[in-house]
Amino acid sequence: MSRSEKARPQLEPATGFLIVRVAEAIDRRFAARLRPLRLKPRQLHVLRYLDAAGAISQTELADGIGVDAANLVQTLDELKAAGLIRREIDAHDRRRRRISLTPAGLRKLRAGLRAAEQADRDVLGTLESKQLDSFRQTMLRAYRSWQVRP
Repeated sequence: MSRSEKARPQLEPATGFLIVRVAEAIDRRFAARLRPLRLKPRQLHVLRYLDAAGAISQTELADGIGVDAANLVQTLDELKAAGLIRREIDAHDRRRRRISLTPAGLRKLRAGLRAAEQADRDVLGTLESKQLDSFRQTMLRAYRSWQVRP
């Protein structure tokens, strides 16, 4: 048997490699599922946080989602232009603005969350419900123990 005819060795990929490949696949599907909604992943994250937190300042929002406040400006400008958020002067501190969801923003959030769930199913749909729950809990524990922050 010549060298080219030899069977290729079957190597088990490292855990980190597998996680990265699965994450990349989900990320691609997630962005593709959000595109028809004219929504980006970061925008959905902002809408989701605002829904949970209510009206908050830009600084509180940036801290809550773990980004620098200056890096959030473009995303907020896009969301405001689309009518998905409002920026209002804080009644207690006129120098600050409070950011909140509009009714259109809440509708877009709901559609975006459905798209995100579908992206997960696109990639992880072969897992049984128990396996998916276990996978999610494992990833959540790893994420929380690592304290991911920029």
